[in-house]
Amino acid sequence: MSTSHRDAHPYGRSADDVRRREQRVRRTRRLRATQLGIFSLLALLLIGVGTYAVGQFREPVQEPGVIGPTSATEESTGLTCPEPGAVPLPPKSVTVTVLNGTGRGGLAGDITEQLAERGFAVGDPGNTKKASSAAMVVYGPKGYLAAQSVRAQVPDATLTLDEREDEAVDLLLGNGFSTLAEQKDATAALEKPVEIPEGCPTG
Repeated sequence: MSTSHRDAHPYGRSADDVRRREQRVRRTRRLRATQLGIFSLLALLLIGVGTYAVGQFREPVQEPGVIGPTSATEESTGLTCPEPGAVPLPPKSVTVTVLNGTGRGGLAGDITEQLAERGFAVGDPGNTKKASSAAMVVYGPKGYLAAQSVRAQVPDATLTLDEREDEAVDLLLGNGFSTLAEQKDATAALEKPVEIPEGCPTG
C-alpha cells in the first residue's frame, strides 16, 4: 500500500493540519495584539479621567449658582466696592427673599413678616437645600451694602457672593438658626461702617 505525503508527516499530522494550526496561532497572536492595544488605550483613558477627577476634587465644592465666600476682589468678580466709611443700605432700599433650609414649617414666612415689619421689601418666602450654615446671605456683585443690611438682622450669617445682576438678596436659613437679632441691636448695626472687602481700596 502506498503512503501519501499527508500520511507521512513526521508528527503524524497532515500538511493541511499544520497550516490550519499555524493560521490559528497567527490569528491568536493578532487577537492578543489587538486586545493589548485596546487595553493600553483604556488604561490611558482611565489615567486621564482619574487625573481630571483628582483635580476636580481638589477644587472647593460650591452649590449651584454660588461662587463662594466674600473674599473676591472687584477686579475678579466685578464687585462694586463700598466707599470707605460706607454703612449698610437702609432696609427700605433692600429686597430680601427668605428661604427655609430647615424642617421647621413656616419659618421662612415668619422671618419674612418680621423683616417686612423692619422696613425691608420682601420676596415670596420659599424653601432651599443650599443652606450650609445657620444663616447665609447670598448677594450679587452690586449687592454688598444690601447684604450688610440683612446681615445686621442676622449677625452670625455668612456672606456668599453669586452672579446675580441686581441688588436683591437671599437669606437662607439652615439648621442652627434661632431668630433675628433684637431690632434695637440691628438698628445700631445699620449705622456702623461696613467692613471693606478684600481687594477693595480702603482709602
